[in-house]
Amino acid sequence: MKRGMTRSVLLKARRIGFLCGILGGLMALCSCQHAQVKLADGDLLQQAREWRQQEGMAAARDRLLVRLEQLDADGGGLEQRLLRTNADKQRVYPDSMAALPRSQRQRTGIYFLYGFHTRGELSKNIAAQVVASLCQQGWHARLIDLTPHETVEQDARRVRRVMEQELPQVDRAVLVGFSKGALDWIQWFAHEAGQLPSDQIGKVRLLVSFAGVLRGSVVADWLDRGGVPFAHTVRQFVRLHRDGKKKMEDVRSISRDPWTQDPEPQLRQVAPRLRVVSLVAIADGPGGHPREHRGFRFLSRLVAAQWHWVGPLDGMTESASQVLPPGTGVEQHLIRVLGSHALLDGRYVNGAEVSANFLHQKDQSHAGEEPLDDLLRCLPQAWVMR
Repeated sequence: MKRGMTRSVLLKARRIGFLCGILGGLMALCSCQHAQVKLADGDLLQQAREWRQQEGMAAARDRLLVRLEQLDADGGGLEQRLLRTNADKQRVYPDSMAALPRSQRQRTGIYFLYGFHTRGELSKNIAAQVVASLCQQGWHARLIDLTPHETVEQDARRVRRVMEQELPQVDRAVLVGFSKGALDWIQWFAHEAGQLPSDQIGKVRLLVSFAGVLRGSVVADWLDRGGVPFAHTVRQFVRLHRDGKKKMEDVRSISRDPWTQDPEPQLRQVAPRLRVVSLVAIADGPGGHPREHRGFRFLSRLVAAQWHWVGPLDGMTESASQVLPPGTGVEQHLIRVLGSHALLDGRYVNGAEVSANFLHQKDQSHAGEEPLDDLLRCLPQAWVMR
């Protein structure tokens, strides 16, 4: 009887040991670290990653907030103007774009690229409403419609065909990109814009990026390369669906930093008059992750837990990746938004809401009109009209 009990105990111990080995292996895989690309000294993206590794996510986020103001081309001047127009909806700076007469607006092209394709197409609907509102105000505004789940390379080729037709119709152009849309514009600059006549591409004066994935998305990178069980499971799930392979190719294209590719974007050489305005989404939670948006909070925590080198992120991309790298020669003006990658759910550094419609209305399709209107009433004409 004792032998039987001993044999039973040994079998149970072996089973427990086997299960522990499996669990230990899974935990090791979950925490595996894909090597990060070493970036140049002084690159904000590299600095933010180092701050997170040395001081933690929340402290790195706080340091990033300060550093963004220091990197701004006019020391936060545009941000301060925007805070004033956001607070007073009747205020129009006399030197702003909103003060232009209708005759000048009709000769100013404003071209929109929206972000990731999602169920319900909220991003596209918001952009469409903004464009419709701008057209009513006399601007030559266009929404460039893209095929869902195409790669950034495919998007850029589509954009080139549209801009070949559009730029001859205007005297100056403002490009607007939300999330992936901003990366599409960078890809266009890097590989497609140079094929246009120089007098036409010279009309491009401003790129406005709303939580733009200018340097690629670390969450997309994690979805493409991350280990089991989470990232691996998501990949397998996506591939089971219709167009799953196409969707993962799109994700992979979004994950790449254009400035680590060959050739890297030469913005100044392609568009000598270009200036960039970036509304940078920064997580607002006490732990350095988004507070209100559950989906982006979950993704932020998951990616940060598995890849310990990742810097402060908004749920879709690192906040520092929404800023141009050093050495581009392009002036950039940075506006800080505390919230999530959705941006419209956020607040400016003074606590003011970016979009009251997005936060308080059931129909959110008009949520983009308020921040665009606030921006146009403070955006200096000289940046576009010169």
